[in-house]
Formats: sequence, structure tokens, C-alpha cells
Amino acid sequence: MNLKKKIVLLGDSAVGKTSLIRRYVFDQFQDSYISTIGTKTTMKELKIPQEEEDIDLTFMIWDLVGSEGYHAVHTRNFVGVNGAILVADLTRKETLDTLERYWIPSLFSVVENVPLVFACNKSDLKLQYDFSLGDLTDVATKYNAEFTKALPKYLTTEYETSAKTGDNVELVFESLGYMVASSKRKEDPIKELYEGLIAQSIKRSLEKDNPISVLDAIIVDFCEGFEDSRLAMPILRELINRAGIDIRSPSKGGILKLIDYLAEAETEFQDEKTVKSSFEKRKRWAQGIEK
Repeated sequence: MNLKKKIVLLGDSAVGKTSLIRRYVFDQFQDSYISTIGTKTTMKELKIPQEEEDIDLTFMIWDLVGSEGYHAVHTRNFVGVNGAILVADLTRKETLDTLERYWIPSLFSVVENVPLVFACNKSDLKLQYDFSLGDLTDVATKYNAEFTKALPKYLTTEYETSAKTGDNVELVFESLGYMVASSKRKEDPIKELYEGLIAQSIKRSLEKDNPISVLDAIIVDFCEGFEDSRLAMPILRELINRAGIDIRSPSKGGILKLIDYLAEAETEFQDEKTVKSSFEKRKRWAQGIEK
């Protein structure tokens, strides 16, 4: 049996989500921090042994921007998710707290209950621990009751991991693979519901009138011009970098530059009227940013 499933890695900036993916997919580690802009996707195949018939599972792994303010970006990319890996940094207790306060509620506001695996990353920094695996277990035990029965005895739903050494990285994804393969989650939202979610998330962001929320709305608005947002993200990453924007602390000036660059890019695939309308709309959003 062949299955293709969409999963996401969630957690605050710099917890090591991108490094975990790189270690799992390419068996590589890069000891430097680069912010994820918008989303990045990677594919990985794995086999899930079953009594009747083994499952050939393809993970579509989505790595999302790790800042809380990008609500619309997160909402858009949670649609269709089949499972998630929640990542915290063992050297920063606050990254564990935000899993329950922000990331899990945000995910479950878009999709029904899906299997979760928890990773306490940076286990190679033992002298700098700010919390323990036991603290993570207290969070993890509140979820997954209907999925854990699919796990072999050597797997669990929470791990100490190190993207640097590779410790337990394979097990994290393997555990999620077993649970996702056993999930009977309903089909993805119908188009009308999806459109309502996106419109509502953009509106919610724009109500805040700050640089992150406006950039959040602009990113999603641009992606909506593509049938597949994975085609939009390389363009966005290039233009955000060109505008000199730090997604963790964007400036109004940088956002205004980005709006100009996006209009230039959209002339390649949108009609003149649509390009002008999008440009003017985004300008209004940016002008509303509080100084």
C-alpha cells in the first residue's frame, strides 16, 4: 500500500526544526541558524511494517516560520496536515511552554485531532538543560490517546533529540509514521471552508496593525495567487531577502519595498488590473502599520 501524507514541524524560532529535517532527510548538520521564511517542503519515503501489508509512506515535510505572529501563514499551511512534530529546545524552557500555549491550539483550530510526536532538541548540550524529558512527557500524555496503540513497543511519542549527533531523529519520524499510517482522519476541508479560514486569518492579522501581522497577511495574499504555495515560496524568499527584511523583526520600510517587488513579480503571471489591485491593497495594509 502506498500513502502520501503531509506533516509539519512546529515550534519557536531556533529550536532546530530545519536542522532536524536536514539530519533526517540528508543525514547532514549545519551549525548555524538561518530563519525559515514562510515555508519549506521536503519529501522522504519510509516503510511501515504491518501484519497484513507493509505501507510505503511518503512524508511531505513542511517546515514553517517559527514566529507566533504569522498566524495567517500558519493557518494556510495547517490545512491538510496529517500529523505534526512539536519541537522544543532543551536549553530554553519557554519553547516548551509555547507548544501548548500557541502551536498545538493553532494547529487544532484548523485540523481535527492529528497524531503528535514531541522532540526535546539539542540533547548534546546536557550542561545547559533548562527542563527535562519528564516535563515534556507531562505535555505529551495529554494527546495521542487514540494513536499510541499503533506504535511498536520500542517507540514512544516523546524523545530527546540532537540534530547535531543524530540521536533519536529517525525514531521521531518513525513514530509519527506509524501513527499517521493508522489515522482515520476525515478528508481535508472543502474549498468553501478553506477560503473562509484564509480570509478570517488575514483579517485577524490585519487587526493588529504591526509589521509582523501585515507581512503575514501579505505573504498569504501573494500565495493565494498560486494553486500550489510551494511554487510561491521561492519567489517570496528571494524578494524578502532582496527587501532586507528580517522576518523576526520586519520594518515598515522593508515591507513597502517588498510590496513593490511583489508587484514586479506578479506582472509575469497576473493581468494588469489584478496586479494593480493587489499592489494598492497591500500598500493600504502597510500604511496602517503603527509607528
